[in-house]
Amino acid sequence: DDASGDRTAEIVKNYPVQLVELEQNQGAGFARNLGAEKSRGEILVFVDADVVLLPGSLKLIKDFFTQNPEYAGLVGNYTELPQDNNFASVYHNLFTVYHHQLSQPEIEWFWGALSAIRREVFLKLGGFNTTYPGASAEDIELGYRLAEAGYKICYLPELRGIHLRRFRLSSMLYNDYRKAVLGLKLYLTRKPRGAHPHGFSNPVNGVNLFLVFLSWLAFLGLILAGSMSYFLVLVIFWLVNFRFYQFIRQKAGMLYLLAGLILHWLGFNAIALGVLGGMAGLILGKGLESRSKWI
Repeated sequence: DDASGDRTAEIVKNYPVQLVELEQNQGAGFARNLGAEKSRGEILVFVDADVVLLPGSLKLIKDFFTQNPEYAGLVGNYTELPQDNNFASVYHNLFTVYHHQLSQPEIEWFWGALSAIRREVFLKLGGFNTTYPGASAEDIELGYRLAEAGYKICYLPELRGIHLRRFRLSSMLYNDYRKAVLGLKLYLTRKPRGAHPHGFSNPVNGVNLFLVFLSWLAFLGLILAGSMSYFLVLVIFWLVNFRFYQFIRQKAGMLYLLAGLILHWLGFNAIALGVLGGMAGLILGKGLESRSKWI
């Protein structure tokens, strides 16, 4: 318990588990490293505080490592639909699920929301980087170190957890912005060369960023000269992402698809701003250790 302000510690004490309590909040990396040091099992399982494992998940993890001794770690995914059914929560959940599903079976990244790793390997590599503030890029960075050290990580799509977080439009857009800032810094400063990119590095997303940057210029044309090119760029953006929208319609229905068209566009505008924010941060000397919320 990383000095939480709720009833976490009180509730946990009702169960037959070892509770490790911190007097001051130290961040996800520090807390999880301490938990790993105190643990006794051969396999460490990491689950975010807002994720609930589906029944049978721990057995699935145990069986995987027993049957696949060549793998050091594994990563799961969210269930297709989250607990909350508002537009922002459903869209953001489907966005994550869709891109995880684009990943190859063997990957070079780790995901703190739902993952497992052999304890011996985790401790040998020094665990999560504790210099990153809060819960930020420490999980992806660990995946890079695993790959650089020659360890194999598996994306296990059968391993699922229900995401409980409720997003509002503002929190969704800030989340996208912040992840882009961190992702850009991590990609430029830490990513090793490899053949197993994250699903988020799908080439379509590169096209999406280009179209968003182009739309900003087109928007100036709309304001200054009445040009309709902005709407042309928007239509192209939607056409390029047809498969993702089809995925939304299949999993959540037409109403969420219509909302997803708008949320996806707004989300990528936030991501594009985050890319610029990450570049600005690196130029100003604010690396991944920076506590700035914006760059």
